[in-house]
Amino acid sequence: MKINYNEDTEIQLPRKQLYLYGYENYFNSFIKNYEKNKLSNSILLSGLKGLGKATFAYHFANYLLSQKEEGEYSVKTFSINENNISYKLLNANTHPNFFLIESNFQEKDIKIEQIRKLINFLNKTSYKKNLKIVMIDNAEYLNLNSSNALLKSIEEPQDNTFFFIIHNSASKILDTIKSRCREFKFSFNIMQKKNILTKIINLYRNEFQTNSIMEDFYFDSPGNLLKYFLSLDKANINIKENLLNCIIHFMEEYKTNKNLETLTFITLFIQKFYNELCLKDNKNYIYYITNQSQILRQINNIKKFNLDEKNVFIWVKNILHNEKK
Repeated sequence: MKINYNEDTEIQLPRKQLYLYGYENYFNSFIKNYEKNKLSNSILLSGLKGLGKATFAYHFANYLLSQKEEGEYSVKTFSINENNISYKLLNANTHPNFFLIESNFQEKDIKIEQIRKLINFLNKTSYKKNLKIVMIDNAEYLNLNSSNALLKSIEEPQDNTFFFIIHNSASKILDTIKSRCREFKFSFNIMQKKNILTKIINLYRNEFQTNSIMEDFYFDSPGNLLKYFLSLDKANINIKENLLNCIIHFMEEYKTNKNLETLTFITLFIQKFYNELCLKDNKNYIYYITNQSQILRQINNIKKFNLDEKNVFIWVKNILHNEKK
């Protein structure tokens, strides 16, 4: 199923992703352990943001919940039937056997009140196979109080209750949570990430040059890359033609969303900008590296000290414009 692409197209949320790419071996391993009653009740899914961990969790939840339903999960194609009742209920977050906890976009922290609602859910009788699934997304935002309230539930889970705790491995998670879960560390090599990105991009449009994207940004996850390059595409900015415009675009985006990931992507483009300058003019290598270090330090200070970005961005733009002259 292709997504009708237009300038307002947004990346599909994990719960709406009908296809799972790159996780086939992990998925089959989970199925095998589940069928042998060896699947841990408390599972920590760790990996870089944008790697598809939540999509994997939603697909496995659909596999568990849709068994013997019309349009049950297809293990052959690792896909969800969009007409399946469990998919529709999960998508609307109204499935009686499923409980979702995620960080609030504004406050970030996962509050203890959310854990209390979870405990109420666990104490209720479920209507189907007594199966209960709990998903905790962005678990790095569990604060000390909410973590402590969660501990007993994951230490002594009820029969046929599964916790899928999703963790961005670039951030720390409390050891008390980590030690009580079976951790699965998801990672993919460059070729695997390229294949995943190619398949995801094909759902949106085919004009992206996957080879050049992975060549320059091989260290990032397919989900992050798709998000940022869709943003550039909507702005009609060609990454191969004008890196300065890319940097300015994400600076403007950060002013609006204050998303630290956007700030990180700005630093990546600045590094690429200066790498190209050094390759073209290696006589001024020391000068360029000095400027780059000063700029990256100031951008890091925005993140570190929660500084107002406006003056820093004006200063950075002036330096970069002068470098281009």
